[in-house]
Amino acid sequence: MEQEKSNSLGPRLPRAVANLPASVMTCALQALLLVDAGMHVQQSLAVLLPALFPQTETDARWQNKKNLCSDLVYGYLRAELRIMAIVQSVLRQKKKLPRPMLLILGLAIFSLLLQDRHADHAVVHESVDMVRRLYGGVLAGLANACLRTVQRRRDSYADVDFYRKKFSLDAFDAAALFHAVPCHVARHWRSAYGQQAALHLLRRSSQRPWSAFRINAKHDAAAALRSALHSLGAEKVADWGLAFPPGSVPQRVLGREFAFWLREGALSQQAAGSQRVLESLGLYHWEGSVCDFCAGFGGKTAALLEQGVAVTLCLDKSEQRLRGLPRECRRLGLLPPVLAVADGTRPPLSGWNGHILLDAPCSGLGVLSRRPDIRRRVPSSFESYRQEQIRLLCAAYALLPPGRQIAYVTCTVNPEENEQVVFHLLQAEPKSRLVRQWQTGHEHPWHEGMYGALVEKVF
Repeated sequence: MEQEKSNSLGPRLPRAVANLPASVMTCALQALLLVDAGMHVQQSLAVLLPALFPQTETDARWQNKKNLCSDLVYGYLRAELRIMAIVQSVLRQKKKLPRPMLLILGLAIFSLLLQDRHADHAVVHESVDMVRRLYGGVLAGLANACLRTVQRRRDSYADVDFYRKKFSLDAFDAAALFHAVPCHVARHWRSAYGQQAALHLLRRSSQRPWSAFRINAKHDAAAALRSALHSLGAEKVADWGLAFPPGSVPQRVLGREFAFWLREGALSQQAAGSQRVLESLGLYHWEGSVCDFCAGFGGKTAALLEQGVAVTLCLDKSEQRLRGLPRECRRLGLLPPVLAVADGTRPPLSGWNGHILLDAPCSGLGVLSRRPDIRRRVPSSFESYRQEQIRLLCAAYALLPPGRQIAYVTCTVNPEENEQVVFHLLQAEPKSRLVRQWQTGHEHPWHEGMYGALVEKVF
């Protein structure tokens, strides 16, 4: 059995893979193997990047390598189903190949077909050399033949009709494979929203995400920064939110490095859909105390605090997620709320004399572009969220006094986790009233798929 080498967070890498020469491709391969072992993709990169690329080079070169590796890993996961179908079309016995070799081929195919940052010959050479180092000349020759075939047929892989004919699929299932969305998810969307909306969702899920930022309205430079960023091509997503297409975030603004404004608390990264749902539900107009019931890392809490909304208590059952919120508030110049590690289905409160924000755990089907590893989840994993969401919503609602509101928010595109959960509360509680609900338009080409509902307890 091949010897293994452990890393600091538990999952193990084959020793030969761990000892490959440091490169962007090596880092990407190791990150994907850690994802195979159960680690989140963001966490795997956080573990590997500092180890493989120590920050002894200039910041610019470090950042470039970090970006290249992140783009390669996320891009591969975003297209994994399609890429593995291409491998299957070239290598009939792909299931018998070692997993690291399959991932090397997959990363190379992504670089050849869907990324234009590396010369084709360099991609093929490095990939074949990695296979040779790991498995010897025979499999290296097979890898070389596979990648050369992909190069010759590259135009056919850009046509959805190739997948329809090759795998005997109907047009819709072929589109799902082309956009690398699991068939069970694609069919669920079609059943829930109709075929045209489902096709829009498929296309959106395969796109690189835009980089969205929130301007801290309390910062002295807020107005000038907003004006400057719009003049540099940013698209407005909310009153104090804006976004740039992939790869177009400016290096400098108002005479300073872009990173300076992040360090100084003038800017924060926050997904466009996340900003839109807060604004569309009218939460920036809330008066009185607010409890963030599943605060996570506190992005929505910080957004509300910047607008003067009094978020005074944050709950989450993960101490690790809550731990960074006080530091984030200090960066932004905000008074941090009280934190409590608690399960929202069993809140440590007998009542709450204010509003409640419930950003509920969900299947994440609205953020497949930003969280492509979600595509790997088995169908049964999506079925467990609804019952927890109902328990959380009912527990939070029970704490409200009359005249107060609860905002229920998810980042999924699934009526069973969205409208149907809210409808369950409305049926169970006669004094509940739906004030408004909002959802990202299915046809929007790049906004995340968010849902939100505002429910009030009436007198």
